[in-house]
Amino acid sequence: MPSEIRSSDLDLARRLEAAEGANALALARATTVIEYELIAGGCALYAGLGSPATHALGCGLSGPVHASEVERLERFFFDRGSDCLIDLCPMADTGLVAAVMERGYALIEFNNVLARPVTPADTALAAQGLALELATPDTRREWLDVMARGFETPLELIENLPLYGETLLVRDEHSAAIAAAGGSIVGGVALLSGDATLPEVRRRGLQSALIRERLARAARAGCELAMCCVLPGSASHRNYERAGFRLAYMRVNVRRPRP
Repeated sequence: MPSEIRSSDLDLARRLEAAEGANALALARATTVIEYELIAGGCALYAGLGSPATHALGCGLSGPVHASEVERLERFFFDRGSDCLIDLCPMADTGLVAAVMERGYALIEFNNVLARPVTPADTALAAQGLALELATPDTRREWLDVMARGFETPLELIENLPLYGETLLVRDEHSAAIAAAGGSIVGGVALLSGDATLPEVRRRGLQSALIRERLARAARAGCELAMCCVLPGSASHRNYERAGFRLAYMRVNVRRPRP
């Protein structure tokens, strides 16, 4: 386990990308409505046109990527009517990077992959004074509503997403769901994701509390690392840095339009 996070650490990048790829595969297998294929060392997901879960991730960190694999990756998306969407690690194999540069991909977003070591002392970070609960099939609709409103995303684009891992809900004094956050564990890495807070209750420290709670749970589970993916300069970026997360690398999200 690294004692500190360094943005030049290829082994760390490989571990984080492998965890994300394996997590994507497990997410897809948790439902019958997400299609997937293992390609170029990563996992391609199709959850519907426009879904935030429709993309390929974890590619290019486990060995050389040849043109045939890139073509197969594109066919996976094109055959389903989608553009080819890749979350590209800057330390991915040069074959994948070259293909992205040569095949007409356009940059659509930057994301910062942040990470921090997890230690037994993090068990003391558990959130206090929050009405926390794990989302269940009975409360899934409330979770989806928080996600849609928190991310300002049309509900129909995410309604196929399954509950997976530990999805936390926060309720207010009237028992209404006002915030949510997800977490899963792969190979000793805790993946923190799905942080959503309703606009009207932001700036109350809810996300920071949920970060601490998931770190405490990760420590109790014996995790060595925690990771997340945030928009550079966002409120989430600042909240995770306050919790001790540091930049591992900047991921570039790219798209090639369907012919």
